[in-house]
Amino acid sequence: MSPRPARSAAALAALLTLFALPFLLPATGEETPEWTEPAVRARFPSPDAAAKPETYVGSIECKDCHEDRWKSLGTSFHAELRNEKKSGSRGCESCHGPGQAHVDDAGDGPIRDPADAKPEAAAGICLTCHADVLTDPIEGHRAWIAGPKGALRSCTTCHSIHVDAKLPAFDDTIGPFRTKKALAEAAKGLDAPAAAVCGKCHAAFHPEMKRSGHADLLAGGEGCAACHGNGALHAASGGERRKILQAHRLPAKEADRLCMDCHEKGDSVVRWTCAEHAREGVSCVTCHDANAPKGKTLRASEFELCGGCHKDVQAKMRLPNRHRADDGRVTCSECHDPHGNTSKLRDMELRRDVCGDCHAEKTQPFVHDHGIKRGEGCTACHDPHGSPNRRMLTHTTTKALCLQCHPETPHDLARPRFDNCISCHTEIHGSDLDRLMRR
Repeated sequence: MSPRPARSAAALAALLTLFALPFLLPATGEETPEWTEPAVRARFPSPDAAAKPETYVGSIECKDCHEDRWKSLGTSFHAELRNEKKSGSRGCESCHGPGQAHVDDAGDGPIRDPADAKPEAAAGICLTCHADVLTDPIEGHRAWIAGPKGALRSCTTCHSIHVDAKLPAFDDTIGPFRTKKALAEAAKGLDAPAAAVCGKCHAAFHPEMKRSGHADLLAGGEGCAACHGNGALHAASGGERRKILQAHRLPAKEADRLCMDCHEKGDSVVRWTCAEHAREGVSCVTCHDANAPKGKTLRASEFELCGGCHKDVQAKMRLPNRHRADDGRVTCSECHDPHGNTSKLRDMELRRDVCGDCHAEKTQPFVHDHGIKRGEGCTACHDPHGSPNRRMLTHTTTKALCLQCHPETPHDLARPRFDNCISCHTEIHGSDLDRLMRR
């Protein structure tokens, strides 16, 4: 019997499995439906959605009586609202609502103050333009808006719309910044806010910061500026994010440079300088949360974290026969070095020696060893992540697998008794007694 049909059938089965996995297995890491933009806008509707066009009077009417507020608006992130035609907005009325009743009553009529609005209304006002702060899962604003025990909180708790006109004027041509040096140059002459000032708004986003490895920064030294740069412009603009360094928004090398300023020593850091992950544009903050408690900086379990990029591998780990990384019995880092500077997929260290940490009885040297172990390693026969086949074999039957290397055999393979090679060759990993690896 020719081994070609067996080999072809096995290859076809493997190919079909690979293409079918993404459709058959549940997806992970995808955006949850309640945080898509339509869902966010439905949950926090604009309070002016039903307002009639004739009830708007235009921002120029506001300027006549509120010159100080008009001036302060020009130094803020929302300066563009003063030019309604250019911004395509309702100007002041984008936040304060239709002003017809207010103007008709010489300023005594009702007008909305977003700072005093209920959280649902305040969120609806802000999210009309800034829905991305909730649709972007990295931002952390979701937990803030949702509040403790589901009690909604307002955007205006942290963000200022009108800022002191004496502060540096907002310039939307400055930023986003890519390096601490560039930010320092732009904020030259301005003192960086103390960590306590930053904490007034950001403590809710980083409640575990005091238990983190960076907790000492809160007590002195550079404070938050050590990682985020001089935050004076950020504070002056009412919290505009382009005026501060956010590691997860920087190019990977620049983000890593922020970490390396302090973490220049250590075996992991040394290996990372030429690591495969680093070469592929993965940064420290892709996997680690600098504000999390010590020892718990991974942003998710290794199964979910690694699976965010390696979806094909994660899918295999949901197959019937697999290494149990999905429930934490093993972790990816037990076999792979995420900070390593070589591709472990090509190393015998992984293909055989790492397996021996748990399966020493299979990988130990034998008098009569299975030669494939010394050449291609355990992965020649087993798929270490998972397989639909028993014992994570790469082929559906042992006969089809063995024929890949042993197409010539003295047996008549047409006879049923020779369908299972390991019925006789039971010591398939090696034997100290029998050259043919029989019991």
